[in-house]
Amino acid sequence: MHQNKTYTAMPNNSKPTIVFLTSRWTNVDKNIREGKAHGGVPSIVRSWTTCLEHGWDVHVFIETRCEEGRPNETEELGGVKFHWITPAFPKFTRWLTDRQLYGWFKIFWIISQLKMICRLKKSKVKPDIIYAMRSTFALLALIWAHFCKAKVVLRCYGTFLYDAWFAKKDWLTRIKILGPLMLFKLPFDLLIMTNDGTQGDKAAKWAGFNMDKFWFPINGVNKDLKIDGFDSSIVRKEIGISENDHMIMTLGRLTYWKRIGRIINAIPDIQRKFPDIKLVIVGSGELRGELEEQVKKLKLENTVIFMGSITHKQVKYYLNTTDIFIMPNDLTNMCNTLIEALTAGCCVVTRDVGSTAEIVTDDVNAVVLKKEESEAEDFAKAIIGLFNSPERMERLKRNAYEQAMHQFYTWDERMNMEFEKLQKLYKEQ
Repeated sequence: MHQNKTYTAMPNNSKPTIVFLTSRWTNVDKNIREGKAHGGVPSIVRSWTTCLEHGWDVHVFIETRCEEGRPNETEELGGVKFHWITPAFPKFTRWLTDRQLYGWFKIFWIISQLKMICRLKKSKVKPDIIYAMRSTFALLALIWAHFCKAKVVLRCYGTFLYDAWFAKKDWLTRIKILGPLMLFKLPFDLLIMTNDGTQGDKAAKWAGFNMDKFWFPINGVNKDLKIDGFDSSIVRKEIGISENDHMIMTLGRLTYWKRIGRIINAIPDIQRKFPDIKLVIVGSGELRGELEEQVKKLKLENTVIFMGSITHKQVKYYLNTTDIFIMPNDLTNMCNTLIEALTAGCCVVTRDVGSTAEIVTDDVNAVVLKKEESEAEDFAKAIIGLFNSPERMERLKRNAYEQAMHQFYTWDERMNMEFEKLQKLYKEQ
């Protein structure tokens, strides 16, 4: 049984100290507390463990719903010190988050800041670097850094700014994201923005951030994802489909910008040509109920399968099982999921939005639908065309794998690049 070690905070002047400020991560912090394999993008946990591996003192202050009776401080992941902070009114705030209403209730943000301040003061940790993961505690990180003379890093995992201001031009959304916009006006020592297709570099430059302190990396990837001669029968049995079924798959959070409904609407057209088609939807999120209702209305209960969340270790087996991998997103099309699918040698169908063209080329290593020609009927046509041309599918899979091998960094390479930037900040003190 997994046991969490409690610890007593002690001053440590012999090695650099980095403090991460963050809120909960789906399939990450809860899994860590339970001793399970964590999910989520690997860069979350590896930000912590990479610093630990280089001999740094690592503290993670995280606001998340914890089990009753759990110690406020524990040691996890071989030496990372976790400071667990329970949010105010956890059930109500989760209800608001699931309905995308949390951002309108700023009182909860203020309470979160106050609780974090109390925990930071109580811990007596003296950081050399403060690393704000996402924007939740970014302003607090800057204020704290001023008093303790620390360097401060803001880590963003993509952004909706460019889409809201230059694509949709929706004033309600613009008002809602004024906070993240103003963050680009603040003097962070380093802003790390994932190049996930949301064009965060353009947003930061437009907002006036000092681009000399801006880093825009693509995610890393494990390059052992492709399994030659893989026997997919076990995974297919786990899913509940036969070895002869035509399988297509999506993987990711079930939220509005992922546009999973596009593929569900494409299934009836595909089904007329390939009655044994199965759509496997992997992931969880606030839209699951709505998507399940969509499936019922189309009478596709025996065709569309919701698998829920899986661990990151399971991902490779699902990628090696599916016949076609689908990425129908409006945003974040260059996310880790697409990178992993290419590296696993999947036959990929995606959309030409954001920065997608940086890593995929139509009919070379993927099928890339034009933005204006990528609705349900277009996806259906593309998928039917692939199933009718096995030779083309094999060519796309081969090219996807071969290009991924020299195009992407491994996670070790990617995280060591980040650590070098943190080390540089530390030496500048």
